[in-house]
Amino acid sequence: MNTTAWSRSPLGRAPLLLPDCDRCGFTSCLVRHGTVADLLRKYAAEWQQVLTDPGLDGRRAGVPHWSPLEHGCHVRDMCLLFHKRLDAIFGTTPIAPHHRTAPDVGPAAERPDIVRRYRDEEPRQVAEELGWAAEALARRLATLTADDWDRDGTGLADSRLTVDFFTRHLLHDIVHDLAEVQRGDRSDRARPETAARHNSE
Repeated sequence: MNTTAWSRSPLGRAPLLLPDCDRCGFTSCLVRHGTVADLLRKYAAEWQQVLTDPGLDGRRAGVPHWSPLEHGCHVRDMCLLFHKRLDAIFGTTPIAPHHRTAPDVGPAAERPDIVRRYRDEEPRQVAEELGWAAEALARRLATLTADDWDRDGTGLADSRLTVDFFTRHLLHDIVHDLAEVQRGDRSDRARPETAARHNSE
């Protein structure tokens, strides 16, 4: 398996790198293809701890000033939607998993005027859905070959926008949201534990 820390461009151009993030500690260059699936599982487990915390409240954190619950819903949906990105790049039949709170089931299907809002969801259910959404994606990412990581989407302006790049971007988004929530939870105390300690594991 290819374990390079960056994506190789099919055209031989310089790789498109994600800069290190000072706010959440994510260091893209430390991520290896062989650890992506386990990193995703680890981040999901940390999110589940946040969402099942008895002290979870509606405090707002980060941008665009969402509550921890809203951030968690966003992470769950990012994992689900990432399948669609992979489907588009690989030209495969859509295989994204479906979750029971999607707009086409339940009350939203019966009342089209009702739009599901993150803030109205049940935290423990979101934690469960986030867990299996991340697991489904982790299993799919674990099957990717070296060539798969280097695939870019047809029609994209930059051939460096590969599966590798988008996956690193996804991991950063997940960790950044987590850091925002932890930072809000710890207020002015020491900086929250960040992705830096995980990236090289």
